[in-house]
Amino acid sequence: MSKYLNDIADPNAPKLQLDDIQGLILRGYNFDYIRYLVFTIDSNNISGAREFLNKLLPDSGSPLTITSAAPWPNGVKPSYCLNIGITSFGLKMLIGPTDYSTVKSASFPLFGLYDGGAAVNAAAVGDIDDSAPAKWWKRSGGWELPADPKADGSDLHVQISIYTKSEEEREAYYDTLLSLIPVNNNVPALALAFMKDSNPLLTGHNYIHFGYKDSFSQPRLSKVPWNNKSQRMLLGVSTVDDRPIVPPYHFVITKKYNDGKTTVPNYRAHPLILNGSFAAFRLLYQDVKAFNTFINKTPGVEPELVAAKMCGRWFDGTPLVVSPTGPNPNLKDFDYTNFNYLSRTANQQGEMKNDALGVLCPYASHIRRTNPRDDNMVTGNQNNPDGTLNYAESRRIMRRAGAYGPDYDEVKDKDKDIQRGLVGLFICANLASQFQFIMQSWVIRNGFRTTDASPNSSGFDPLFGPPNNTMQAYNEFDYLNDETTPPAYKSIDGLERFVRTDGGLYLFLPGIDALKCLSQGIIPTT
Repeated sequence: MSKYLNDIADPNAPKLQLDDIQGLILRGYNFDYIRYLVFTIDSNNISGAREFLNKLLPDSGSPLTITSAAPWPNGVKPSYCLNIGITSFGLKMLIGPTDYSTVKSASFPLFGLYDGGAAVNAAAVGDIDDSAPAKWWKRSGGWELPADPKADGSDLHVQISIYTKSEEEREAYYDTLLSLIPVNNNVPALALAFMKDSNPLLTGHNYIHFGYKDSFSQPRLSKVPWNNKSQRMLLGVSTVDDRPIVPPYHFVITKKYNDGKTTVPNYRAHPLILNGSFAAFRLLYQDVKAFNTFINKTPGVEPELVAAKMCGRWFDGTPLVVSPTGPNPNLKDFDYTNFNYLSRTANQQGEMKNDALGVLCPYASHIRRTNPRDDNMVTGNQNNPDGTLNYAESRRIMRRAGAYGPDYDEVKDKDKDIQRGLVGLFICANLASQFQFIMQSWVIRNGFRTTDASPNSSGFDPLFGPPNNTMQAYNEFDYLNDETTPPAYKSIDGLERFVRTDGGLYLFLPGIDALKCLSQGIIPTT
């Protein structure tokens, strides 16, 4: 078995500097109440913005500081977590155009998408027509500035996330955060541009508005202290974790070692971005009414089955390849993630069948397209140095997102435009080869697998739908009916865009030392 796919961390892998890495890059906080904030820096008070960053440093003594990835004392979760991201426009203001150009030149191609920003590169990830940047921010609610947002995103500079255990604590920590912003002549150094809260839905913890339980298949990192067997047992995780090991350097920009032993991508990285990462901040409206109409439109077919085929999981999270006929209430812990499509994992539940034809889980399904696991026929084939497949490595993203807006109510929401959806960060070391590749090549591209006999080559990711309403040739969802021999495709016409982008930023998530440099308006030389 490849060393990249087992539970033994590569002994030559560099040790992570956990106290210099922002915590949300490597671990999920599992807080129920989150507030996502976007600020604009006053161009006349950049020194005040730097002072604000200095106050947020972990050793500053301030009442609210950035959460690093260092283990929590005695394993006890803190009362809050706080993290920060900087847009390219904000970074240029904090360190100046000359130093920004230096960092950019030394960090190509990691700066490629980040430099232009999410709005400039929106079309590449399907943000066109009704999801175009010209329509972002205001229609979702939460826009706080008197001026309209700029279409290129150049007015948005700093993104901060506050994670708490209750609504009351969230309000208190938010007030504390605002109190740390310096004010000059009654003008704050940073002005709040956008705010959006994420609260748990009535359906349950980690559910999204479409009705699915979410957040199952986060990458499993090596070289982190909370991801070893003993720590998982302390957390009450009772089943074996078969998920492939994913090296942290796909999420933390790591220095290249030229020792002939250590395996680290040859990132072109200026010292400023070491121990940092990048993220796509996404505000995604979900049209629950249209989704429910679609899954209920085929007479004689249970809507739960249609929804499961679209996602690849039943509403409770049970994978189709583990239980194709319905949810399995006996699954627990890693039973929801221990599965492959072609050959079973060591602890895979259910009756394993090779699903190379997509009979159980369609090629089009959301979870298969965003994480192909062991399916070696998808586009963008890459291998580990030993020849084994690495879809669970280089094409993964770390997802830190939750639901926003009230629960859907078919009666109360009739004829109302209620804003609800998903908001959060999609983290990776390389925006182009991870986030954009997944969106461009697997989610919004018609045709995701090299061998696909479905009528429309599996079309688009059915939860997202076609990028615009003019693609009539692909406005259907096809899946195999496994009750016939040979299996025959069933088609549901009228697939539309159920997810609409209402906001987006490309962020740099600086390490703690880098944040210290930003607070001084300098860049490191080594």
